[in-house]
Amino acid sequence: MKTIIFMLCMAFTMPVINAQTSSNAKVTVNYSSDDDSNRYKINISVSNTDDMYTLKASFPSDKTDKVKKFLKDHLDTKMSKSHGAYTWNYNYRGEEGYKVKLRKGKLSVFLDKEAVSIDLVEDLIDAFSDLRELIKDK
Repeated sequence: MKTIIFMLCMAFTMPVINAQTSSNAKVTVNYSSDDDSNRYKINISVSNTDDMYTLKASFPSDKTDKVKKFLKDHLDTKMSKSHGAYTWNYNYRGEEGYKVKLRKGKLSVFLDKEAVSIDLVEDLIDAFSDLRELIKDK
């Protein structure tokens, strides 16, 4: 009887185990200054799944212009400005491929990997990795 129950449990759990093949990675990085003024504070959160990539960052506001220049140099879409925020949108066949929004000291990135080519996904993820390094530098 124990053997039958064990075999039934294995038969029911194997499809569930095999169905969970998606990968998911989330990384959060925090930096702060060593001095008492606490002027240097950075938070970066990245989530990278099979179908989506997101990045959220907060950083010293004096880095905003450097980040804006980097984004202008690396994103092909035209930048728009509204209510103090710079936005880059890429749409393909009616679907949002990516959206990058920059405010003073804040950045958010959304990339739908299923709506853009694999080459663009790889290029953007590489660029956003470089951007994280730019943000972290003092």
